[in-house]
Amino acid sequence: MQAKYVKEFWLFLTGVIALLTIVNFTTRLVAFLTKLGQPLDRQNSSEAVPPGRTGKLSIRRIPAAFTSVFKVVAFRTTIPIGLSSVSSVSELVFITGYMTALLVWLFVDTRDLTKFFYEDRAAHLASCQLPLIVALAGKNNIISFLVGIGHEKLNVLHRAAARACLLLLWIHAMVRYKSGLPASFNLTHDWMRWGVVGLAAFTLAAILSIRPIRHAAFEFFLVTHIILIAIFLVGGYMHAKAPGFGDYIWPALLVWGLDRFLRFTYLLWNNRVWRGNAESAATVELITSDTVRLTLHRRFSWKAGQHAYVVLPSVSNLPTEAHPFTIASIPYRLDGREQSKKEVVFLIRGRSGFTQRLREHATAKIAGSVPALIDGPYGYPPNLKVFHTCVLIVGGSGVSYTLPLLLDLIHNGRSNKSAVRRILFVWCIRDPEHLSWIAKSLSSALTNAPSTLHIDARIHITQSNGKLPSLKALDYDDMKESSEDIKTPSSPSGSAEYDDIKAPLPSPSISVENNIDSGFKSFTTVLGRPDIDQLLKDAVLTADGPVSVDVAGPSSLAESIRGVLSSDIVSPIGVLKGVPSVTLHVETFGMVKG
Repeated sequence: MQAKYVKEFWLFLTGVIALLTIVNFTTRLVAFLTKLGQPLDRQNSSEAVPPGRTGKLSIRRIPAAFTSVFKVVAFRTTIPIGLSSVSSVSELVFITGYMTALLVWLFVDTRDLTKFFYEDRAAHLASCQLPLIVALAGKNNIISFLVGIGHEKLNVLHRAAARACLLLLWIHAMVRYKSGLPASFNLTHDWMRWGVVGLAAFTLAAILSIRPIRHAAFEFFLVTHIILIAIFLVGGYMHAKAPGFGDYIWPALLVWGLDRFLRFTYLLWNNRVWRGNAESAATVELITSDTVRLTLHRRFSWKAGQHAYVVLPSVSNLPTEAHPFTIASIPYRLDGREQSKKEVVFLIRGRSGFTQRLREHATAKIAGSVPALIDGPYGYPPNLKVFHTCVLIVGGSGVSYTLPLLLDLIHNGRSNKSAVRRILFVWCIRDPEHLSWIAKSLSSALTNAPSTLHIDARIHITQSNGKLPSLKALDYDDMKESSEDIKTPSSPSGSAEYDDIKAPLPSPSISVENNIDSGFKSFTTVLGRPDIDQLLKDAVLTADGPVSVDVAGPSSLAESIRGVLSSDIVSPIGVLKGVPSVTLHVETFGMVKG
């Protein structure tokens, strides 16, 4: 009887995954069939946004208006779920829907809530979820491929499913205990003892995974989590095997083993360990007082915005310790020249734990290079080639995510493989010295950008007593222009107003204006915080087609952008009158996007 409800529950899960898979592959197919590299046909498109809008409502844009409302409600509306955490409506719908489905199948047809029925079924429903929970935690899983969502974003569902599983197991254990343990079920039997050990390990793992503990001592959490979950799976299998239900649990061990095998294979292949140390080293460079640039040269391919796991045995506490970082470079040169080995760059802020040890290692200048292995790439970054306007907004070290997106857009523009015609790049930093992280890459990118791209790059220094850096500090070695092209406006005002997104800011700034053919390129540094509201309104209202807004940085920055993109500029009436559709991508350890 219980097998019937387990089967129904998995049919429900399969249906949800199948629906998301259809949406994912349909989106990919539409992107593939879109004729990239040619100006979009604005006259015949429902996305048509003529300059100086007439303000007339268009029935043809009803689907776009409906989509806009859905994005605002599902992805941009957030609800606090803790002291420092928020969750989008879409996440909460997934989580509550999952929990509700479990409870429905737990209590349906239990003959007036007879304890035996739901106590026994709780164990079945909990155990059958284990392969799914392990798959959602794994770096390599078929679910990510099918739905197009990276493992790091699926992790929020992994945690929700795990907590639901823990709740069901405690229902099973406590109801069984309160009902009395007959001789055949008491703790004199090894299989019952294994059940107690497994549940205790799982409970402790759940406690240690609470966000404050996880953030305060991540390395401790990671090691203990692996050990405790291994104990739980083994104990759970030994407990379930006795009554004949071990088939629920051993697939989870198989999924975990497959993920580890694939990661080990990636390590061997990416680092060509059979070729010696030359293929297994990285250069460590302290570029500011708290930031390290880690550079590897590998025969390795990835997409802009993806991340990889780095193993540095001589820096880590454990030789197999792996840490994820976004790759801050792209796998090709902007000038089109071929390269056998790609330059894989990571920008790493030294905070605590592993990153602090890496910073101390670089500060001590123990060695210019360290043994290094790379595992990946992972993640499903957005396809920006189909948009007309791309807005990249980033705070601090989040530039590791948006810089490669900018470089990739420029590369695709040079190759005539993109519909993007306009890019706004905004980076907020506290200290002017942080400019050295990307100044050379950014100036080189602007120099190599094609005339078809209008690029406006703005660097905001938010420190109250911040000073604009000297020209020498910016290191424009790759700029093709002479020093005569570098201008310093004389305006003494303190902050900038975004009156016209297409013109350089009238602010106290150091500006490099680079006129390449008919394209306007600017790299402007500004004292003060950006006016996010005005910036986004200008970007959207002056766009001639669909707009993508990509964000990486503090949660407060993401929340302010969600708020602006939930306002009247994307209202149904505005969209019906010709305001372009806006897609928001927030790079966080969660599912929020839209």
